[in-house]
Amino acid sequence: MKAGPLAIASGILFATNVAAADALTVTPDANDAAAQPIVHERRGGLVVGAAGGFGLAGASGYPNNARFFDNPDYFSETPLLVGWSASAFVMLALTDWVSIGPTFTMSDADTSQWKSTAWGGGFRSEFFPLIRVVPSLADLGVYGQLGVGLVNLEARGPYPTSDGSQTFVGAGVHHEWRVVNVFGAHASAGPYVEYDAVLSQPSERHWLSFGLRVAFYSSGNKAD
Repeated sequence: MKAGPLAIASGILFATNVAAADALTVTPDANDAAAQPIVHERRGGLVVGAAGGFGLAGASGYPNNARFFDNPDYFSETPLLVGWSASAFVMLALTDWVSIGPTFTMSDADTSQWKSTAWGGGFRSEFFPLIRVVPSLADLGVYGQLGVGLVNLEARGPYPTSDGSQTFVGAGVHHEWRVVNVFGAHASAGPYVEYDAVLSQPSERHWLSFGLRVAFYSSGNKAD
């Protein structure tokens, strides 16, 4: 039985398509960095941590009522306040140099005349930019925070109370040393310095904190 012209043409077209597909198939180069799996040598998996220490804060604003906004008779402003700040976070270490996840922060400071409190919650991103450039500073991190915050300024003298809720922002620097290695996981600890603010129309609060940060990593404990 002889094949007709249509069958022959179909066979040729099929063979041409197969050859073209083979030509487009790329076999990953063993030396191609993009094809290599991500290896967590210092930080990996789930990250659970907390930080706390002293805080220096200042707050100001108007009562949370539009009638009093921008009226100097109802404006309150604290001097420099000394108090404390604490935060907690749960992140995922995507690589040795990037971790992302939710965070919560609280700060309180007061004197005989003022009491200022702030809460903030949102997302935290940590970066370790010197891990390849300066290996001795591979565990020096910078981070940022963004979310929603609440602020309350309570006057204990002849000043109006102020409060509000809107934007929470923060940024900081920390260094960590591994203190415990166990079953592929490790815990780290080190100092931190952090600036935070809660900004709203009626009231705002700014604070600088410094203290101790501790974190547990579920993987990534390769020795130096």
